[in-house]
Amino acid sequence: AAIFRGSLVFFNYCVTCHGPNADGQGRAAKLYDPKPANLRASEKNEQYLKLIIRRGGKAMARSEYMPPWGEELTDEQIADVTTYLLSLREAR
Repeated sequence: AAIFRGSLVFFNYCVTCHGPNADGQGRAAKLYDPKPANLRASEKNEQYLKLIIRRGGKAMARSEYMPPWGEELTDEQIADVTTYLLSLREAR
């Protein structure tokens, strides 16, 4: 259930930059340098993913274009989208 809920969060908040395949090739990706991360190829652990989603890229010394979602998403939504992203890696 967490993977399904996480996919809903991803397609609401993340797809524009990270793309429908979570490969960093979203519609807005061409606007940014550095490009959005390929989340399928990412080797970041679960805790790191939760932190960057919550705090945003700038706070994690990554892209300033990755917004902090901690004020908008609930803890459950962050956990669910993280579970979804980890499930994409396993499917490679």
